[in-house]
Parts: sequence; C-alpha cells; structure tokens
Amino acid sequence: MFRCINCGAMHHDFHYICPRCGSALLFIGDRLLWKPEGVGVWRYRSMLPVERRVTMYEGGTPLIRRRDVKDEVYLKVEGNNPTGSFKDRGTSVVLSHALRDGVRTVAVASTGNMGASVAAYCAYANLTARVFLPADVPDEKVAQIRAYGACLVRVEGGFQEAVRRMKEEADKGVYLATTGLNPYFLEGLKTVAYEIFEEMGVPDTIIVPTGTGGLLTAIHKGFEELRSLGVADGTPRMVAAQAAAAAPIVEAWRSHAPLRPPEEAESIASAILVKEPYNGLSAIAAMRSSGGLGVEVEDDELISAVRELGKEGVFAEPSAAASLAAYHKIERPPGRTVLIVTGSGLKDPLAALGRS
Repeated sequence: MFRCINCGAMHHDFHYICPRCGSALLFIGDRLLWKPEGVGVWRYRSMLPVERRVTMYEGGTPLIRRRDVKDEVYLKVEGNNPTGSFKDRGTSVVLSHALRDGVRTVAVASTGNMGASVAAYCAYANLTARVFLPADVPDEKVAQIRAYGACLVRVEGGFQEAVRRMKEEADKGVYLATTGLNPYFLEGLKTVAYEIFEEMGVPDTIIVPTGTGGLLTAIHKGFEELRSLGVADGTPRMVAAQAAAAAPIVEAWRSHAPLRPPEEAESIASAILVKEPYNGLSAIAAMRSSGGLGVEVEDDELISAVRELGKEGVFAEPSAAASLAAYHKIERPPGRTVLIVTGSGLKDPLAALGRS
C-alpha cells in the first residue's frame, strides 16, 4: 500500500506520485518483521518491500563518537557508501524494484549525488541510465557520472527543469529513480535508522542535512516502524538542517505556512539546494511529531563545519557538514545526538575547502 503525504489517500498499486493530488507517496508495509541478518542495507530485507536484485554492499557505514567534546555526539558517515553518499541505500532498493519489473532504462534528475549513484548501480546491473543535471553541478560530480558511462543531459534552468525533463522520460516508458518521485527510494534510506538503533538504541536527537526532505522522512519512518513493532520504545527528535539560501522546509515549519520555493538560491551546499522539496510535507510532519525543529545554515558556517569535521578524520562535502553547522546553533538538552554526514568531501573538494 502507498499513502499520500498530502491528502492521505491510500493506493494499492505503485505510482510515482499520488493520482489524486500529485504529491509524494510513502510505502506502508503490513508485513514488517524485525529479523536482521547479514550486512549492509539488505541485512534488513525483512523490513523492505522488494527482494534484493542489485547491491554493491551499500550501508553498514561507521557511527563514530566525536572526541574532545563534552557532549555525547556521534557522526554517521554516509560518505563511506560505494559512490560516496547516502543515496546508494535508496538506489539499491529502487533498482531492485526496477529489475523485478523487467526495466532496461532508468532516468533520474539530480544535483549530482543521486545521478552518480544511479549511474553506478545501472552500470553494475547492465541497465541504461539517463541523468538530468543542472548546468551548475560541480565538475567533480559530473566526472563521476561520466565515469560510469551514463547518458548525461545538462539542463539550463536549475533542478526543477531537470525534473521536468526527467518526467518526460516516463511518458516513453522509462523508469524514474529519483527521490520524492519513487516511494521505494525512501525504503532504502530508512535503513540508516535501523543501523543507528542496532548500535546505540534510540538517540535523543538526529540532525539531517535536508534538501528534498526524503532522508529525514525516511529515518523517522524507520524509527516509527521499530516502535510500532515493539522493538524500540520511542523515536528521536528530528532536526532539519537546510542551506539558508534555500530553506523552504524550515520556513514552512517555523511559520506553519505552505511550502514556498525561493525565487533565487545560490550556495556551496549544492546537494541540498532544492527549491521545491517533494518530501517536504512528510519531513515537516516528522519534525513536529517528534518535537524536532529546523535550522538554517550559512555558507561560512558550512565551511567551518567541514574544517571541524576534518580535524576528526572525516572529510565531508559542504552539504553533508550542515548537520554539524546546525548542531552549533540549537539549544541542546542532555542526551545523545547523531549527526548524519551525508556525503564525502571528494564530491566537491574545492568548495569544501572554501576555494570555490
């Protein structure tokens, strides 16, 4: 079953978006079973809606306690995934679904990391990948996508135009593998929650770099599923960290108003620079139900956070360091905090070092 994050309609069949109102969908499982076995994302196959068909041993990323700080803070280092970002978790599940249905061509709109992930996994699975990228995506991310042999389409007009071009592919029968337009993608991302739970139980707070809102939604969903099964006794406070240049989720959460995309947006945090977040409504719902909040971070704060993480042996791209930058700006009650470090600094090294 799939539930619309906006109108609440339930749908038995797979759709990219709600046929009634056009909003994103969440998969609602009724046969979940907590029986971890194996390693990585597919250790949780009993909690996932599809059988494994393609994997590059994503997941199983380190959870590192910060040293030399008074508070109990942990770093979930997602840059250790095969293509250097958390996206690989979702891609493995999405392409497993695509292969089940006999798909041969996959399309994705991306600001870089998602495109690299889909391109790599398509190469491994002998599928054709069409990747639509805004023209301002960093060269390092473009090079990575090209290395996997994907068909790369550079798009003028930003991410929304890339999404529009990608949607046209669906009319040709091409499978769409993008966050927010494919509910199976969040099913892979929710395994971040399962890994955190197995290592430390339920933390008090999780801070998530947030663009589409998908990762925050998925982590909260994972903990809610554990709670509903009686495995966990609660859920963490969910905190969204957005670039100040484009923070529609934080602004809507703060003002209790509808999501409003900014007209202009420029930041070194390219991976979370999303004007129209497809999973924004579900992210805000997760923030509110968990007693969480939203934080905006400036570029100079991101650069400082990248350097601070570097001193502890973690190289993060600017967007990935948004969790640490946000951590410094919130009131912190006693307890344990997990910072999601979403992508490797090798994704955008010059920006990460403040030399862009």
